[in-house]
Amino acid sequence: MIARDASLRWVLLAASGEQRVDPAPATISSERLDACRRGDRGALDEVFRAHAAAIERLLSRVVGPRADVEDLLQETFAAAIEAFPRFRGEASVKTWLHRIALNVAHKHLRHPRHRRDVPLEDVHEAEAPMVAAQWGLAARLYVHLDTLDARKRIAFVLHVVGELPIAEIAALTGASKAATKSRIFWARRALLKRLERDPAFQGEPR
Repeated sequence: MIARDASLRWVLLAASGEQRVDPAPATISSERLDACRRGDRGALDEVFRAHAAAIERLLSRVVGPRADVEDLLQETFAAAIEAFPRFRGEASVKTWLHRIALNVAHKHLRHPRHRRDVPLEDVHEAEAPMVAAQWGLAARLYVHLDTLDARKRIAFVLHVVGELPIAEIAALTGASKAATKSRIFWARRALLKRLERDPAFQGEPR
């Protein structure tokens, strides 16, 4: 039975196909940020290109590696364009964009249409572009994640997959540290209860 966060992280990373960590985005000058606030398309494109890979990876981790991740990325950038005139630099551009992306992901996860209606017994055949056992396991795990409250799921994935500390998750999601800890605890508990009843997750190392 998968019970340790390290095992869950391995399965979820298999779903996203992550093989490496992208290099840190280049620093954006204050002049370019001012241009972004004015709506300069060239400056906006420069910022978005610098952060696109990291935001796409974040969205893929949270909602799962599906075709709509690209749509969510575009929605994130559209929301950022609208909000840039109000950006005052209290946080880094990266943190600010990641907050917007998580808000977009949260709204997406709360919508019933995102839920997978694929039966668990058929998930490997239905969602396996790669013929690899870990992909089928990861797809099944995302089906179980779909049953969690969106806020709990996001906090859990950021902590387990992203390996972010509680304080950083709280800052990104606008929650208190206590609320963040509680969300992670209850998400883990609910998920593991479901995995205990799924034969595909029996026999995994603890």
